[in-house]
Amino acid sequence: MLIIFSFAERIYWPVFVVATAAAIVASQATITATFSIIKQALAHGCFPRVKVVYTSKKFAGQIYSPDINWVLMILCIAVTAGFENQNQIGNAYGKFFSFVVNVPMNIFSQLNICIM
Repeated sequence: MLIIFSFAERIYWPVFVVATAAAIVASQATITATFSIIKQALAHGCFPRVKVVYTSKKFAGQIYSPDINWVLMILCIAVTAGFENQNQIGNAYGKFFSFVVNVPMNIFSQLNICIM
């Protein structure tokens, strides 16, 4: 059953608006982080050259890369199409989150053991 049908009718639209706003913020954060990482990697010579468009003459950090934007779009479509239902997406998110939390913790634990 879809999550949007599990809410009471009177709070459907407020929940819909909040969920839409959260999706917009998350997508902007993903795009910003990706472009920032690519800009830093290009500055250090760790990434193949891609076209970078500076969108603001006033702020130097605002960049746009059409190639990276296409890659993000293709990956989003592939992830969306690759999962058969939302339970699989939720399970993948949980596994990935656990991985992202545990790997740095293990690395820092090993460093702490080596330092002591």
